[in-house]
Amino acid sequence: MNLRHLTIFKTVCEQGSITGAAKALSMTQPAISHAINELEESVGSPLFDRVSRRVVINENGKFYLSKVIPLLELYQDLENYSGTLHMQAPLRIGSCVTLASYLLPQAVSRFSISNPDIQTRVTVSNSQEITSKLLKNELDIGLIEGVITDDQLEKIPFSSYPMAVICSPVHPLAKRTAQPVPLDRLIKEPLLLRESGCTLRDTFDYALALHNLSAEPLWSSTNSDVILQAVKQNIGIGIVPRIFADESIKQGDIVEIEVKDLELSCMNHVVFHKDKFQTEAFQAFINLVLFE
Repeated sequence: MNLRHLTIFKTVCEQGSITGAAKALSMTQPAISHAINELEESVGSPLFDRVSRRVVINENGKFYLSKVIPLLELYQDLENYSGTLHMQAPLRIGSCVTLASYLLPQAVSRFSISNPDIQTRVTVSNSQEITSKLLKNELDIGLIEGVITDDQLEKIPFSSYPMAVICSPVHPLAKRTAQPVPLDRLIKEPLLLRESGCTLRDTFDYALALHNLSAEPLWSSTNSDVILQAVKQNIGIGIVPRIFADESIKQGDIVEIEVKDLELSCMNHVVFHKDKFQTEAFQAFINLVLFE
C-alpha cells in the first residue's frame, strides 16, 4: 500500500467506476484494476463488491475511505506548502532582559508591520540561557549583551550602553563629589546587583577581579527596575544600565556615583548559529536590528 494506491482508490470511489477513474487519472483500466487488487490484498479485505462487471463500494470500503480522505488532504496541504514552508514557520527570537526592556518590543513591532504573515515567538532570559537555546536550535536569533565565546555562534555587534553606579540622594556617598569613590570602599556597601549569569553582573565581577576584589550582593535580581526602586528607598548601592537610570537621575530621585578605576559598558550583539538556514524573515529581522 502506498500513496498511489490510496489516490486510485479514492478516485474510483468518487467516479463510481474503473472506467471513470482511468479517465480522471489518465491511466488504463487494467492498471486501475491491478492497483485496487493490490490495495485489497494489502488491507486483507475486499473494498468493493463486483456486481455485473461494475464495482460498488462495500461497508469495508466506506470505512476505509473515511480514513483515506483526511490522509490525502493532509498530504495535499503539505504539497501546497512545498517551496514556501520557510515563510510559514515562526521566527523564534531570544533576548536578554535588558535589551528586551528597551529595544526588542519596538523591533518586533516594526518587523510585524512589514512581515504580517510571520509569527514571532519571543523568549526573554539571561544571556547564558539564550546562548544555550541557540546552540540547541531552540531559538533562531538572539539579542545578547556582553562577550559570546562559543565558536559555533556568529555574533554581530550593533550597539553598546554604559552602566551606572547609583545611590539614593540621602546616601553618604551621594555627598562625595570631590573625588571618585575607591573600588574597595564601594564593595563594603550593601550592593544591589543583577543575578549571576547576567552579563551586567559578570561585567562588574570581572572588573572587580582585575583588582583582586570580589563582592557579595545584598540583593540579587533578574530585573534592573527592581534594583532602581530599591535604590530610591536607600536600601543600597545599585548597578544598572544607565538607560534605566537616566530619567530618575534627571528628576533627582537617585544620584550617579563616580567610582575610581571602574568604567562599565556592555556591547550588544545579534547572535545565531553558524549553520542556521537563513530564511528571508530571518535576514529581514537581523537587518532591522542592525540598520534601523
